[in-house]
Amino acid sequence: MRPLRSALPYLAAALFAVLPTLAQPISGNAPRGGAPGGRPANARIGLTVDAAFTGRVDFTAAGVAAGDMRVTQTGAKLSVPLPPLGSGWFPLLSLRYRHHDLETAAGTPLPQHFQGLSASLGVFGNLSPDWSLFASVSPGVANAGSGFTSKGMSVGVIAVASRKFGNDFSAGFGFVFDSLARGTGRLMPVATFDWSPEPGWKVWVGYPRTGVSWEPSQALKAEFVAEADFGSFYVTEDPRTPRPGQVRLDRTRLEYRAVRVGPAITWKPDPLVSLRLAAGVVPMVRAEYEARNYELRSENATGFASLELDWRF
Repeated sequence: MRPLRSALPYLAAALFAVLPTLAQPISGNAPRGGAPGGRPANARIGLTVDAAFTGRVDFTAAGVAAGDMRVTQTGAKLSVPLPPLGSGWFPLLSLRYRHHDLETAAGTPLPQHFQGLSASLGVFGNLSPDWSLFASVSPGVANAGSGFTSKGMSVGVIAVASRKFGNDFSAGFGFVFDSLARGTGRLMPVATFDWSPEPGWKVWVGYPRTGVSWEPSQALKAEFVAEADFGSFYVTEDPRTPRPGQVRLDRTRLEYRAVRVGPAITWKPDPLVSLRLAAGVVPMVRAEYEARNYELRSENATGFASLELDWRF
């Protein structure tokens, strides 16, 4: 049985994020009879591009030094709302690409890059005046250290039901499934909530961030958040030249998990354009070849900075 401490990063990821391929979170603040999350029937097409940098992290594996890395991330997502299905059901189609470039020391047992491409078909719907549902199916491919291959193909599934308890509070529960993952990360329960204690203030647990925000105007929002960056990737070739007796790390799956914590500022120069800047600390990074019982654990915290541009049209 996997020790509880080894499962904690997965549980944190389940709280901080649902699936990288999801389109939008469920919010309990929708008007009755409207779309969950306040989404109008004529929601616009959205394009999001992002980049992030994580500083140097030193690793150990089984108590032995195992090199270090720095990470540069880039990504893009296109979201397209589809025509409503009847009354109160709103489908959404999205396409997402993400890329991690790793700068590693010689001998570090990690590939030089991760990459993933996925499509997601989700639907928001009202089950009753107080209950709503979000469900999504996300086929995709994710590989590490090579181009895309059929071994990296997977399907992600999520279902989350949310209940509105008033105009300022909602909570939800559900599950997330990743066919490429193994062990604890394959099937996880998730929980969400959304609370607005005062006008302009919000506390939430959801995708892709968990935290508190203050919005003094429609053009400016300040946040303090925790966010998870995680995924499963198929590794075709061993990133090292294995010595006799070493665990082989080829033809297996790598499960990557990192948590980032810090403040962020979002500026909207136009109602259809937003720019988000964030910086802070990365207290935990894990990289696990679960099938080979080989895990790299970060030995130090490091810094990060990120930039995200969102355009609706």
